[in-house]
Amino acid sequence: MGKSKKIIIGTVSGITAAAVAVCGVLVWKHGSGTKNSDGLAYVCSVSEINTAVSTVSNMQFSGIVEPQEIKDIKVDISNKVISEISVEEGDHVKVGDPLFKYDIESMQLELQQGEVEIERMNNEINSSEQEIEQLENEKYYADADDQLTYTTQIQALQTDIDKNKYDIKTKEIELEKLKKTIKNATVKAEISGTVQSLKTVEQLQSDGSNVLMKIMSDGDFRVKCTISEQNMQFIHTEQEVQVHSRVNDSIWTGSITSIGSEAESKNNDNFYYGNGSDDEMTTASKYPFYVTLDSSDGLMLGQHILVTPDQGSTIKKDGIWLYSDYIITDEDDTCYVWAEGSGNKLEKRKVEIGQSDDIMGDCEIISGIDEDDKIAFPSDSYKEGMRTTENEEDIVNDENNGEPIEMTEIDDDMPMEDGDMPIEDGDMPIVDEDIENDVPLDAYSGVDVKGGAVNAN
Repeated sequence: MGKSKKIIIGTVSGITAAAVAVCGVLVWKHGSGTKNSDGLAYVCSVSEINTAVSTVSNMQFSGIVEPQEIKDIKVDISNKVISEISVEEGDHVKVGDPLFKYDIESMQLELQQGEVEIERMNNEINSSEQEIEQLENEKYYADADDQLTYTTQIQALQTDIDKNKYDIKTKEIELEKLKKTIKNATVKAEISGTVQSLKTVEQLQSDGSNVLMKIMSDGDFRVKCTISEQNMQFIHTEQEVQVHSRVNDSIWTGSITSIGSEAESKNNDNFYYGNGSDDEMTTASKYPFYVTLDSSDGLMLGQHILVTPDQGSTIKKDGIWLYSDYIITDEDDTCYVWAEGSGNKLEKRKVEIGQSDDIMGDCEIISGIDEDDKIAFPSDSYKEGMRTTENEEDIVNDENNGEPIEMTEIDDDMPMEDGDMPIEDGDMPIVDEDIENDVPLDAYSGVDVKGGAVNAN
């Protein structure tokens, strides 16, 4: 392992991140003070910063396992009658199997009536055209006073002709659809699967629905989840996720393949778990999103599970794992940590490194320390024999010789030197990137930390 490197961790547990942050802050402060063995080194328990501790992301969703595709089988209830339903609830169907039939006799009668109506309108058009021809001849010989009357009659007949022509085109389109329906009076399955949610004709009429049944597709499963509208920004298609069993430690992987644009009904059984007040969660609309699994082995249809964003690491971690920044490597490749020894004195403790996780930025500690030991975040100012403390106030008092820290009020009109800038309450000072031994910004604490020397203005 090389010397300590910059690592940005995407998702860690709150306890571990907080411990790392505190260590980083106190090293930063202490590095600005005296650099001798009389100084203080802040240490914390290995158990507090052990990244092998199993944690669950604070953004998680409940979901249910369902088929990869659910096909709604709809009927035309406007002017069609179902004569026969060919399947029952729970039946397995293949592509091309008959599902139900429309009443052909009623449709054939409707087709005949439509053809008669078209013939009637064509006859009306012929009659009107003949009448217009006769009126045109009479108009030619009529007096000037009668010309307007003939013109009005001709225009009215022409309007009737145009209307009948439009109605004929509309009726022809209707009859063409009806012919196709008669030809395909038997509705067949478009996918292979299991018949679910089958309704009777009476149930369709009572609830006003047009979905006669659903077909749950064969093959792999998918997971359906819901998310609150306030949290839609945190997910996106192709985002990798982990699917956790509610009853054991089983984990499946997959990715978000689609996000719904229509809100779910309020009685949906899926719920969002995460940050947010009860009022927000009960009043906010929830939208569905779907996860396609890399493998569905071991899952059951209808199983309830938890879905979390994938942290990226697939390594199973046991024992002690530390972020690599805690590990110092000598020129002879010997690895050690700064640990608290006997008499609360700082010492170099040799450790044996096992496997490492480049994604999470941590490594396995095989031997050298245990969870009861206390270690310090590295600093070039450390020397063996320095006193150690777990009390952060000791570090502050040591830097200020036991005196309270006095804060100088900054006047808005006060001239500032290069690199200085006023800060408001709650703001962190901006560290100049050119400062020697500058460090990367920790994603959780807002503190600049780095293995090795750490100095601060």
